[in-house]
Amino acid sequence: MTIMKKIFRLLLTIAISASVASCGFLDENMNTNYTTEDIFGSEEALETYLNGCYAQYAGAGFRYGSMNEWLTPASVIVHWGGISGRLTDGQKRWIDCLHLAQFSKNPYNYDFFSKLYSTIYKCNLLLDNLKDSKVEQEYKDQIEAEARFVRAQAYFHIVRRWGNSPIHTTAPHTVEETYGVREPFYKIYALIMEDLDFAEENMRGYDEQYAIVSLGSGRPCRNAATACKSLVYLTIGTLLEHSEVGDNFWVCPNSEVFDGFAQMGVTSAKDAFEKSLACAKEVMPETTTNGTPYKLANSYADLFKWAEPEDFQLRERIFVIPNTNEAGGNQLASWSLPQQYNGSQRFSNYGRIRPSRFLFQKWCETYGGVKGDGKAENIYVKCGDPRMDAALIYDTYKATETTTENCYPAANSIYCFNSNIRAMPYFKKYYDPKYNATTGYADLYVMRLAEVYLIAAEACANLCSAPSDAYGQEALGYVNILLARARNSTADGVPSAEPAAWDAATIGDKDDLIDRIFWERAFEMCGEEHEYFDTHRMGARWLSAHVTVPANAFLFLPEQDDYESGTTLGHRSQFYGQATHGEGNIYPVTQEEVRKGLLCAFPNDELVYNNALSLEDQNPSEIFWE
Repeated sequence: MTIMKKIFRLLLTIAISASVASCGFLDENMNTNYTTEDIFGSEEALETYLNGCYAQYAGAGFRYGSMNEWLTPASVIVHWGGISGRLTDGQKRWIDCLHLAQFSKNPYNYDFFSKLYSTIYKCNLLLDNLKDSKVEQEYKDQIEAEARFVRAQAYFHIVRRWGNSPIHTTAPHTVEETYGVREPFYKIYALIMEDLDFAEENMRGYDEQYAIVSLGSGRPCRNAATACKSLVYLTIGTLLEHSEVGDNFWVCPNSEVFDGFAQMGVTSAKDAFEKSLACAKEVMPETTTNGTPYKLANSYADLFKWAEPEDFQLRERIFVIPNTNEAGGNQLASWSLPQQYNGSQRFSNYGRIRPSRFLFQKWCETYGGVKGDGKAENIYVKCGDPRMDAALIYDTYKATETTTENCYPAANSIYCFNSNIRAMPYFKKYYDPKYNATTGYADLYVMRLAEVYLIAAEACANLCSAPSDAYGQEALGYVNILLARARNSTADGVPSAEPAAWDAATIGDKDDLIDRIFWERAFEMCGEEHEYFDTHRMGARWLSAHVTVPANAFLFLPEQDDYESGTTLGHRSQFYGQATHGEGNIYPVTQEEVRKGLLCAFPNDELVYNNALSLEDQNPSEIFWE
């Protein structure tokens, strides 16, 4: 086994080493004949190499591949809509998602893992060689800062998916150096924050970055590091806030966790929330003391227009992954849109990533929904929030010049009809006018300014004693900025009554406020691939009470039932098997069961081929579920 591991790691090292530069953010070429001087010796070469560090994020193995189809459905509020929807058809990866995670032998689990560590390798190789580069020191600091920003992003995704993981801060030169034990998750957070602190101090400002690389390409400026710090601190805060024994994912003593975070300067959940809020305030234009390059788009719908150059230059963009038909691996358009949408060609992948019926009904119920008639008389078929029409495709849509299709929920139908086609809404965000069964030109927002308002609101909600106190009112203020924008995002320019501004008098208590902010994140950023991380970071008790229990209850409403027993199957039979309460393929509900899915299983291939690990180094999701 040791020999096999060494051979595998040697091949992996060779493969990674062969891919160290890129001629564009999305167009990565292998350059094995270049010298170190060629790659790191000039400003132009360093910019090109840095593009290659970002490039993995645009590939099919990251946010555009396993992330969207086989991880976001593990959130419960995004649904997998594959053509073979029945669990009896052997869709094991969908069953993984029903257990809130990915198992160790799921090939996409290791694909994501290896792509992230490949990104880290590229960043480390750049950092190792940068000290000998002949460029000016100030330029070196800028490049180092941006490389460390990219590395921090990779580790942030790693630690939220797998918890304890290997840490590499230099590029390996031997097979043995590629091995690594699983370091405690709080040490990974410490490295992330160290990298982001350096990035915040030394990355270029917006105007300087724009002049060099054009921010339309998606490369962020120093303010992005501050924005990301607000989310990292918020995540730490929620981990510590929900740290009761048996509630969160770790198995070590709580004292070790708190001591570990204290070493990076976070002494409590309250401290983390205060730091999160302070960082967020430095990014939002209403609260910053040092200025910010960011501002909200005038209309929510403007964020998802992909036709004109100005659509790709909005100041709401903090960190985006760009995409074009000519270069990039984005499958979000073809995997989320209906067949023949607006005259596009048919393609078998259409509709594989969908908003769940549960999310649609929750959104309508929250913001002025209208119920239908006939079979749809007990469900919402329309929402009062204008954002829904910009974000989702539902009811009817134009397929060709002469045909119109219905999809869930049509005004008088709940749609399943023995097929998953059109049984749920679709995400509309990744449609662009040039799209035609291609990758398209729609970008992915890794972070945009609206999220920072919601981060600030959630930090305040956790710091408040009640929605009516100072912190509670501050939380409401940040949310209401977004809701005001939403009301003014109608197609005809006439402001909508919904989503109505939040008022402390209508919010029960602190927990109710936190719950409402969670759902506001789900509505505002639906389909932008935050869902898995948002549902998993607040512990098993919260996830069960606020997501899986209500989602399961929703599955047993009449709209999910078979139309005619044994002949015309309903939504629950199509996607969850012939499930009943307490058995079948529905979401786990007990705290003990939900806790097993707070982390994905550690990839089996890494346990087999990493000599520093063994099969015993596994996460609870694998130990209990498999």
